[in-house]
Amino acid sequence: MTLVSLGATMFVSLSTLIVDDSSPTRIAAQVVSGIGFLAGGVILRDGFSVTGLNTAATLWCTAAVGSMIGAGFILEGLLAALLIALTNIVIRFFSRKVDVIVADYQQETTEFMKSIVLTVTGLRTTEVLLRTEMMQQLDRYYLTFASFVCRDLAEGKVQLQVEIEPALNIELAVQEIVANLSKKVEVLEIYQLVGEESSW
Repeated sequence: MTLVSLGATMFVSLSTLIVDDSSPTRIAAQVVSGIGFLAGGVILRDGFSVTGLNTAATLWCTAAVGSMIGAGFILEGLLAALLIALTNIVIRFFSRKVDVIVADYQQETTEFMKSIVLTVTGLRTTEVLLRTEMMQQLDRYYLTFASFVCRDLAEGKVQLQVEIEPALNIELAVQEIVANLSKKVEVLEIYQLVGEESSW
């Protein structure tokens, strides 16, 4: 963050040092455009979650602070920096409050939901790969499992059965997991059952 602000300060200050053909506002516009690309790189989508929005916004704001200071508006830049810091503190406070409310709501909502059992069949030689892929998919959608069982089948096959614990997004998440795993060449068969329907 500090480097972003310092870089913006140097770019805008450079325009004030050049006598001919120098416009601080033009340089500032280029800084805004460049920081937009930089901020876009920290926004990540992982499953149902999008992370990095606040970080990207803070990067953008620190560039604005640097531009203000570089243009000679030092007091305004310092006040803007203080406002950014206070805003992040307030956002963090309220986000934690919301997280607690969501956790309580999720616990009440999922109390009467059923778990889903996901069964995957593949070759025995790909067992480790199947286990790893399954765990990655569960982590991607923030799902937890109550049991993870593996058994050998005839003809050199292996079957994994995972009982996924109830969650608010479980049905949609499992649908996407099934779709993702179905594309893997090592997966020969995959299907899902409601917890009570498990045959194991």
